[in-house]
Amino acid sequence: MAKERKSIKSEIGIILMTLGLLFVTAAGGLFAYNRITDKKAGETAQMIISTVIEAPKEETYTEDENGEKTVTVDGEKYIGVISIPSLSISLPVQSGWSLAKLKYSPCLYSGSVWDGTAIICAHNYQSHFGSLKYASVGDKVYYTDVTGLTYTYKISSVEQVDGFDVDGMKANDGWDMTLFTCTYSGRQRVTVRLTRAENDISATQ
Repeated sequence: MAKERKSIKSEIGIILMTLGLLFVTAAGGLFAYNRITDKKAGETAQMIISTVIEAPKEETYTEDENGEKTVTVDGEKYIGVISIPSLSISLPVQSGWSLAKLKYSPCLYSGSVWDGTAIICAHNYQSHFGSLKYASVGDKVYYTDVTGLTYTYKISSVEQVDGFDVDGMKANDGWDMTLFTCTYSGRQRVTVRLTRAENDISATQ
């Protein structure tokens, strides 16, 4: 009887060790997959930037439903490039959003840049908006549209908004643009509010 109990305990121990190894392997695989996805997303975004910036010389503009001028790259419409030098962020921005679009670059979630209501979202990939949580009030942010106009902003606040609080995300207390990404838990949104700086618009030569 004692031998049987010892055997059962030994078998249970082996099963638990096996399960532990499987969990560790799965976690390692998931981490590796996320790193590869993150890297690919960053590389894709950087390849697209030059096409978006050079678009005025090469393509005819179209307009999206918000009145934003767009250019088409690989079948997707882009409205410009968002840059945050302090965070080493420089990424193209797509017109409209979907989970599929977010795999490649930030997207215009709602509103419009020209009327100061734009909300831009992106995944929390390190190559996208993953470092947004480190943004500081006063940091400069630049947005260049496809016509070559660059708008200068300053960060006025950095906050977290509940992931289900759509009204809270869209609420406007005097800012001119909002950037956001999800936290790792997905329950909150790291949210950065921007206000336009004086003499905010310049043209690319």
